[in-house]
Amino acid sequence: MKRLFTIFCISLCITSFGQSEMRTNQAFMFIPHYAMQIPGTDLADKFGRFSSIGLGIDYKFKNNVIIGLDYDWYFGNNVVDNGRFSNITGPSGVIIDANGDFSVIRLDVRGNYGTVNLGYLWSPNKKETFSGILVMGGAGVMRHKVDLFSSQITIPQVNDDYEYGYDQMAYGLATKQYIGYQRFVSKSRYRLRIGAEFNQGFTQGRRTWDFNANKSGLDKRFDTTIAFKIGFIVPVYTKYADDEEFFTD
Repeated sequence: MKRLFTIFCISLCITSFGQSEMRTNQAFMFIPHYAMQIPGTDLADKFGRFSSIGLGIDYKFKNNVIIGLDYDWYFGNNVVDNGRFSNITGPSGVIIDANGDFSVIRLDVRGNYGTVNLGYLWSPNKKETFSGILVMGGAGVMRHKVDLFSSQITIPQVNDDYEYGYDQMAYGLATKQYIGYQRFVSKSRYRLRIGAEFNQGFTQGRRTWDFNANKSGLDKRFDTTIAFKIGFIVPVYTKYADDEEFFTD
């Protein structure tokens, strides 16, 4: 929630700077977004569907080439049950804490994904050069893990450094491809980008030992997601004397 509040505040500040518009064929675009992530390959063995929120910062040139940065924060609670704590549960299948009581550990999806992107906006309407079909590709870093939420006072089996034996943290280089539609009408306040994103993470486990599997946690992985993403565009126009066009709402 702290990350969501931070992104909202940043977007609000950017919007306040972008209200007095000078429309040109090039601009910075700040894009807070939400995505539904559908995992595949190795990642599907770890997570079910989860969500992400993030912020993109793009710059559109006059020739409709776009470069930018994109960040997503993964969250959710759809962790695949693979007997993660089978080595510390009793015959009943539940964990016994230090007081002899039954305990429950909540498992959450956590992760980060950042990329540098290059794309092109095909805009059939020459009067609205910011609207059209957007195709992008990018490369960066993907990171994910299982977040354990429990009372660490009464469950010493997952306390402090012991948690690292269960969270399956992995990270590595990643690539992505995106195709979508951008609706950006100059005199409208509703500026949207919606599309599908295909992500590939060439990651590796970063924990020395996996307590549940009783083996090394340094295995190499191929983690993929298909993300259905929607974002709101906040423009900050750049000023070039030969390209300026003033308008009022």
